[in-house]
Amino acid sequence: MLEPQTSIFESDRHPPHYYEVRASGFTYRPPGGKNIDARWEDIKYLNDISGHKVDIVLNEAPLIIPLFYATRDFPALLTAVCVNLAELHHDKIGTQTFKGSRAYFVHSGLVLSVFLVLVAGSFFYLYRFTPAWLFVLTVTLPMIGYILLQPHTVAPGDETLFVRDFVRKRFIDYTRIKRLAFDVNGDQVAAFLCILVHLTNGRKIKMQRFENLILLFIFIQTKWHRAREQTSGHLPPSPRGNHSLD
Repeated sequence: MLEPQTSIFESDRHPPHYYEVRASGFTYRPPGGKNIDARWEDIKYLNDISGHKVDIVLNEAPLIIPLFYATRDFPALLTAVCVNLAELHHDKIGTQTFKGSRAYFVHSGLVLSVFLVLVAGSFFYLYRFTPAWLFVLTVTLPMIGYILLQPHTVAPGDETLFVRDFVRKRFIDYTRIKRLAFDVNGDQVAAFLCILVHLTNGRKIKMQRFENLILLFIFIQTKWHRAREQTSGHLPPSPRGNHSLD
């Protein structure tokens, strides 16, 4: 990162919060308080409070830096923080499988059940090819396809990124990945983080509702960066093993 990146969280009732990200760390300027200067080594872990903020917990408890979802350019800010953490902890990253949260599976199952009942009922109680029958299929079938194609298991390997949904398994070569970024889905009532994997062919893979989504991003970022370095001949092959960040 060549130049500092500054982001601002502005609230209607409170003074703004300022965040400045640099190559060596970042500075948090809270309203009415002292500036907090932190190196990347000072970060203990990140805690996502869905719909509201991501807390950066520092080694010097009880210091916590809040990154609010409503911060200007919040996805870019969180992406910058996690990219630097991935670079710092790259030697701790091995192989690990990430799965969707229990709430995600329950929600998907309930929605699919409702849609399947509607489709089945339309075949029994509606005349075929009538406007009502076509309307039911037009509304439900695309949503069923969307849910079935959402990734629920991801395993960043040394050579490929394994992604599994309810229909298929994919092994994505890291050379096909153009960039990674966070994004926020939803609105002010219900918002949650997701990861966007941009591919070189213009397509995107969205990963959401995972257990420890932030750690998943750091794993993918590390594996992708290492694969690019190995392709250019700058790094030896990565060691095998199962590890996670402490």
